[in-house]
Amino acid sequence: MGEDGGGLVRHFFGVEDISLLVYLLSGLSLLVLAYSLIAFYVRVFGGSRPPSPPGGLGGALRRLVVYAGLQKKVIAHRFPGAVHAMIFYGILWLFVATVLRALDYYLGGFILQPPFYYAYKLLNNLAGFAVIAGSLVALYRRARGLTPRLPRDPSYYLVILLLTAIAVTGFMLNGLVAALYRAGTGLYTPLYDPGGYVLYLAFRNLPGETLLDVYRALWLLHMSTAQLAIALIPYTNLWHIPAALANIAFASETPARRLRSYPDVEERLEKDVPVGIVKITDTTWRQRLDYEACTSCMRCTNACPAAASGKVLDPRGVIFGMRLLLRSGGDGAVWSPDNPGDGSVAGVNPEAIWSCLTCGACVAECPVLIHHVDTIIDVRRGMLFTGDDSVPEGALRALENLQYNGNPLGANPVEKEEWLRELDERLGGVVAKEGEEYDYLVWFGCVTSYDPRLRPVAEAILRLLRKAGVKAAVLPYTGCTGDPALRMGEEALFLESMKAFLRELSRYKFKKLLVNCPHCYNVLKNDYPRYRDALRGDDEELVGVLDRLKVEHHSQVLARLVSEGKLKPGSLREAAITYHDPCYLGRWNGVYEEPRKVVRATGLRIREMPRNREKSFCCGGGGGHLFFEIKRGRRVSRIRAEEAAKTLGNSGGRKVVAVACPFCNTMFRAEAEDLGFEVRDVAEILDEAMRGS
Repeated sequence: MGEDGGGLVRHFFGVEDISLLVYLLSGLSLLVLAYSLIAFYVRVFGGSRPPSPPGGLGGALRRLVVYAGLQKKVIAHRFPGAVHAMIFYGILWLFVATVLRALDYYLGGFILQPPFYYAYKLLNNLAGFAVIAGSLVALYRRARGLTPRLPRDPSYYLVILLLTAIAVTGFMLNGLVAALYRAGTGLYTPLYDPGGYVLYLAFRNLPGETLLDVYRALWLLHMSTAQLAIALIPYTNLWHIPAALANIAFASETPARRLRSYPDVEERLEKDVPVGIVKITDTTWRQRLDYEACTSCMRCTNACPAAASGKVLDPRGVIFGMRLLLRSGGDGAVWSPDNPGDGSVAGVNPEAIWSCLTCGACVAECPVLIHHVDTIIDVRRGMLFTGDDSVPEGALRALENLQYNGNPLGANPVEKEEWLRELDERLGGVVAKEGEEYDYLVWFGCVTSYDPRLRPVAEAILRLLRKAGVKAAVLPYTGCTGDPALRMGEEALFLESMKAFLRELSRYKFKKLLVNCPHCYNVLKNDYPRYRDALRGDDEELVGVLDRLKVEHHSQVLARLVSEGKLKPGSLREAAITYHDPCYLGRWNGVYEEPRKVVRATGLRIREMPRNREKSFCCGGGGGHLFFEIKRGRRVSRIRAEEAAKTLGNSGGRKVVAVACPFCNTMFRAEAEDLGFEVRDVAEILDEAMRGS
């Protein structure tokens, strides 16, 4: 390996005699990485060929550009995101620079020539500065615990120190090379190599022989550090780079439809094949890819309402615990009451699994698109399948109520029948009749139908639809869509509820189904289609019902009617009002603006809570928690209600928390009197303005 004839770049300058060592160390580090990647492939895919990613190759490339290349979710947290971006883009360019240097050598030295060389060298400097600055800030933040719950294992510090060492020794080598030969070319200037120039000034007066000895030792250290970093990728947090890239490429386009489904649940039960995750071997390749991809950034746990309230749930701990179990190959149940649930031990804690609100905050926060809720619900299924004692009694009671009474509340179905009959008499013909066609068939779920405090919401919706000239009628069904069964992990009961609900829909003629419950909205829109195959055979006629089904939430319909001028509300008197984004309407389905448009149409100005839209903090009723309670720590509803009360302020006058979900309505009402505000559905607010217009 020779020099370039006295130009700016001399490959293997001063170390030609040990160039073989480069190939040896590079080969060893790449061999370790290649072996680990093969083992990773076998762990995740079992040696079989992975399916095509959602959206095909184009979808995978788009996600990689957006979430890996542009770091969309990483930089959503500005300061830590900027720190990570400095390290990421800095190391990325230094890797590219190394590849360009190798190509320049093997292709004859025509790449790194002026003027490209100057830009190349300046970018190297900027990248090195970014890596050093970012690494030092990252070390400080981790050491001081500025990001809550961030792991402080020695391996994390080792990675940061290695990256810093690579950048620092790179600058030192630049200075030494300048002192040894580059300054004499007449082309060397601090404009494109400021970092190297500063060190050149420090080194230039040393004897040439001393400079060369120091250079050779430092070159060997720099090269060895870089190769060590590559070899350590599988054993440190650097592993998230290849694993996260794979996870992003195969991520679901629609996270709400990512939940694992069991259309063959009846066959599984007959053959005693597990429904859900009992052992680590029951996981899917997609779930295993999630476990491998975790970066331990703690954004999921820091966003988790259950964790914030003092529950034992740690979403990162769930994913990391499953990773440890996957790598250890354990064959027992994935849960144990002795497991701390923080990811330090293989497996998960059962109380943590049942503490989950399925709000999706963890999923929304994850920068590498991990779906924590998919695994949590699947473990719940496994626990119910085995009849584990760790399943909360309240959850079992709610599921029993759903099975025998048609609702998780345990209410008598006759109560709903009587209410609908009274409603039909009072409002006149609002209950659907077979043979008649409607623009909207309206479905009021269990909570609205059986809670007298929430029935006014239903009446408001019906009055508004009538005023807008929309032909609509209520579905007179006393059963359930099955959402509580699905979220609590009772797969067979969910499937039974789904079929019964679709059979009921098949009796009526309607263009769209309007629902006032985001949980029903989500299950109908996103979960039912995943079980289409379960309707084959005896239930084939229900496939057509499902395929024709179009679902809208009442806030979407009302916002459109206002925009079209079919509803013209008057202005309400001044009130301090804030709006709470329901998890299953907002995060899971992206409906943020429509409820706000309904409120603003009345002339009221919304005071946004600090955590709003995709950052919204759960009311505490999701994941079945409206029907059972994990009694540990604070009530999630209390935390959110206090945030709402603080947003509304301490001044006198009317204070309103606007909601668009009966679950949220119920949870806020439990706190409202104590905190001095009233809870109103957006439909009630609009109806009040219409009656005053």
